[in-house]
Amino acid sequence: MKNIVLALCILTSGHLLSQHDKLNFLDWQLRKGDIGALTEIATYFDSKKEVITHLGYHIIHTDESSEAKRILNENTMFLDTEIRIDTTTTARQFQDFLNKNRDKITFSTLADAFIMTPFEERETKYEITGLTRFKSNELEKKRAELLRLDWVIDHKIDKLIAAKNPQALLKIASLFVKSRYRFNEYKDTHEEMIDLIRLLTNTNISVPNIYNELSFHLENEFYTPSKINLLTFFVNHYKEYTWDDTSQTFKNTMLDIKFIAPEENLFEELQNENDTIALNAFTTLSQLNALKAQPLIDKYSNSGVSNNYELPTFEYRFLKQLVLLTDYCDAKKIDYKGSTQLRDQIALLKTNLTFKERHQLENNIIENLTLEDITAFEYWSLIDEKSWGLTYSAGRILDVFYSRNWQQLINNPTYLETYLLKSKLFDDLGIIGFCNSYLVKFTGASDDITSTLQAFSSSYPKVQSQLKKAKEIALKPLVFKEKEKKDWTGISSKKVADFQKEFKKIKLANNDSTKYEEDIVSLLSKIKYSQIGEALQAIENIPFKYEYSKYSFMNRDFGFSYIKSFSDQKNREEFLKKYTELTEIQLHTHYAKQAGIDFMTSNNVLDYDKIYDILKFNINNAFVGGGGSTKDNGAYSIIKILELTFTTRLGYPHKLCSSDNMYGCDSRGRATAWMHYLETNGLLKKKHKDPVSFAYE
Repeated sequence: MKNIVLALCILTSGHLLSQHDKLNFLDWQLRKGDIGALTEIATYFDSKKEVITHLGYHIIHTDESSEAKRILNENTMFLDTEIRIDTTTTARQFQDFLNKNRDKITFSTLADAFIMTPFEERETKYEITGLTRFKSNELEKKRAELLRLDWVIDHKIDKLIAAKNPQALLKIASLFVKSRYRFNEYKDTHEEMIDLIRLLTNTNISVPNIYNELSFHLENEFYTPSKINLLTFFVNHYKEYTWDDTSQTFKNTMLDIKFIAPEENLFEELQNENDTIALNAFTTLSQLNALKAQPLIDKYSNSGVSNNYELPTFEYRFLKQLVLLTDYCDAKKIDYKGSTQLRDQIALLKTNLTFKERHQLENNIIENLTLEDITAFEYWSLIDEKSWGLTYSAGRILDVFYSRNWQQLINNPTYLETYLLKSKLFDDLGIIGFCNSYLVKFTGASDDITSTLQAFSSSYPKVQSQLKKAKEIALKPLVFKEKEKKDWTGISSKKVADFQKEFKKIKLANNDSTKYEEDIVSLLSKIKYSQIGEALQAIENIPFKYEYSKYSFMNRDFGFSYIKSFSDQKNREEFLKKYTELTEIQLHTHYAKQAGIDFMTSNNVLDYDKIYDILKFNINNAFVGGGGSTKDNGAYSIIKILELTFTTRLGYPHKLCSSDNMYGCDSRGRATAWMHYLETNGLLKKKHKDPVSFAYE
């Protein structure tokens, strides 16, 4: 029975493939210009017989009608006013079209497609602009390379150029159309072709794309209409071009060439491989007049070009909001560039600092920042969004700063308006981070603040919309919400009774190095605090492909991310010595103090008010971007000190995570629970009326 089923499957599959072979043969005939194939392929238009085709490694089940129409559309360039071949077109309709227009239909060797209206009789919109200085220089550097490309030589375009014959331009446009996408066929010469046209004309020619929008980056247009329109342009205008020996280009004095705005050179320089040049261009663009900048931002954001990696992740979205911010600052005389000292501190945050150095610098910036220069700090942090060191530090700095200076901000109409505007602009960046949480600070506002909001007004629409939201958020009371589920797969209470026994099992069972590493990491994710010593000793001489995977359990599961790297042998030895000498609470206290975390009084006892603020602000996200991680900044060690002091974990598992080399845990839930514990048990001496953290949920 099995053999019969198998035979049927083979026969069916073979039939489906043979049907597709017939269609492939018709495709081949159409590409050769066989007009009879137009009639034959139309006979498949009404057929719903299944055929199998392939797209790369994908097997696609389709039908004869769909395949026939796809093939015909790839081999014809009829105008929409002549016929439109779509899912509703029947065989009879297409046959009638052929019978009526057979004498007018020809095969164009310029496009390798059947047409009815010659390209000479077609019209297309176009716009011609000069090249930016950057683009012109880049193309000139590539001149020799472009003229030696295989397709240039194979089609004798180099000889046409040498003969100063403008037919070279027509030939390139023709090849550009011929290189159009066909099903399961990919050509990577589009950028070369458009760059050669730009080099030879010293202009950028834009024509309508599939959406009937002028496209200035034809090399990035996937669909065929823009290619047809470029060919139409050159068929009608190539003879007007003459060679200019001085510039080594073809010039057309009969066409209107628009000179580009100086700002466009800056947009082109965003592509520069030199990070400094690209970032400087971005910074300059961010300070343009918003009305002038926005159309250019829209133009380039749709271009599909690849810019320098060091620019913000969504560079055009950032520019859209930054020009609005700098425009506002200019109008209100707000300093968004900052002092040299502030910019030096921001630059330092971008460097590879130890936790202690970074923490001290963050605290120093918080102490010295004012509401006069906070916008400058935000501005430069946005410009350098790609620096994760800076953006995570900025997240904590801004969170603490705004809470500490909240009342002063609320009392000053300019500060309040600026904050509300930024809450909207930053939210519109379209990226993760505390940038989306500025309005959260209004949660549970006092009656005085609520009254201030009610009385406040602004002429800026974006501020008005945020003000309305702020009023609503201000009425929401601050309520402690105990986490319903404190234990999940990532922070389970699974334990390893005998570490050495389980470790030996892994060593005996594995020959594959990758599986061996994975099993060790999995075992390490299950150990408890008392097994850290033997675990570190057991894996000491085991080579791992990536050292950070080997010791990730120390950071992710036990919260020691703020101490020196465990990949360094001296640091491991120092840790093991302290681990052996000290109790668990003493170890956490030792490292927290060593890292410069201020959580004790001058009498060396726990300062619960300081601890409250650490729990509130130290577990932070990036200001913008940062990959979505959460920085613990030693908060978990402070939580362990509290757990061991009060002999309770408040229902949470015995350690931070059981990560198994995966990200997924943070101590924010525990921190909130402990803040509530300190407050309800009368352990706080201060009222802590400052606004909530950006992280408040």
